[in-house]
Amino acid sequence: MLGPERGVLSAGVIARCHHLVRIPTAFSLNVATAGAIVMYDRLRSLGRFASRPVAGGSLPGRSPSTCKAVPRRRKRLI
Repeated sequence: MLGPERGVLSAGVIARCHHLVRIPTAFSLNVATAGAIVMYDRLRSLGRFASRPVAGGSLPGRSPSTCKAVPRRRKRLI
């Protein structure tokens, strides 16, 4: 949950949150910038990207092929 640019989250929303993160600034941030700051902080503090979750019955390390067609070469237009 990301809050509004100016203002605060309601008490009901805060009660439903497991964690609260406050970005101290002298100005308001839009949601995209606030989200980018939080994601950057998580990446820096937790290390590199976490391993991807694997669904039951799938093979780890292999992604399912969604395209069965063979790539075709296109003629170059001059």
